Amino acid sequence: MILTEVPIPDARPIKSAISHFYDRRDHSRSTLVSARSKMQQPTRTRLRVRSPQDAQVIFHAVALGVLPMVTRRLDAEERRAISSGSIFVWEERGPNPEATGLGIERWTDGKRWGPSRVRDEFLFYQEKDPGPVEVEPNSDSDTTLGSGSHLQNGVHHEVVRSCLVKQTYSVYVDTVRGRRKWHLIAYFTGETVDHLQTVSEIPELARLHVPPGKYRSARHNPSRHRTRTGDDQSSNVLPHLQYAPYPSPTRISNSVFHGTTPQQPSPPGDDTRPAGFERNGQALAPLVYLQNLPPPRRHPLDEEALMAFYPVV
Repeated sequence: MILTEVPIPDARPIKSAISHFYDRRDHSRSTLVSARSKMQQPTRTRLRVRSPQDAQVIFHAVALGVLPMVTRRLDAEERRAISSGSIFVWEERGPNPEATGLGIERWTDGKRWGPSRVRDEFLFYQEKDPGPVEVEPNSDSDTTLGSGSHLQNGVHHEVVRSCLVKQTYSVYVDTVRGRRKWHLIAYFTGETVDHLQTVSEIPELARLHVPPGKYRSARHNPSRHRTRTGDDQSSNVLPHLQYAPYPSPTRISNSVFHGTTPQQPSPPGDDTRPAGFERNGQALAPLVYLQNLPPPRRHPLDEEALMAFYPVV
């Protein structure tokens, strides 16, 4: 029996490849953690808004720096992270954004919503056709985070979440930069809303005292209401009519227009108007006269210019 010596392969390249694989995996995980840490976080999570008073407490917490304000539009990753209990407070961009550089022009969350419904100064929107999202097989996250599918123990499981409800509330607030419009956006589902925290259950919010009148609802703005009421009242008042004097026509008695014969007051209940009357010492034309007046003749230069376009054949 002949024994043949078999060379043992060098294990160093294999060890190097395995080490490189784990290094890359650790780097990917650290990059993911770093990216998540840079994500814009909601103003508050796992919170529900029961009334306009709750909303004003949240606004006041943002004004005091207790809660953060969202300063830019959400990116794709931040939109996917929206879940029941997410609350966002943001400032609407002012008329001169170049001067301040602050504010968001409009809110976008990448979701489809039905028509709005009004209740207690809030607007509510029902989500339509929530899209699928990626779900990790070993994820222990709530099903309210999204809908999708994954494999568990070799079995295909479909994960479907309930449709979100979007709740919005807007106010006007006076800041050091002038009057601004703030918006609150709250998300929840019908199945989870009763399990979310309230303002009174969070100590740093429950102890806040909101100054009366500091946050004025944009849907019931007193100044705008007063302006509209004043406009309506002024529109019901007829403007002061100015009458222009006119030369007395030859076919109507001059005594009527020049006031040589004083006008007799009409008896009560008599709605007939005189053929002519005076105002501030000037004769005023009766309507029948104005209706029978021929149109004024054009200036000769205008007639000549028009004839150039429409020559007489």
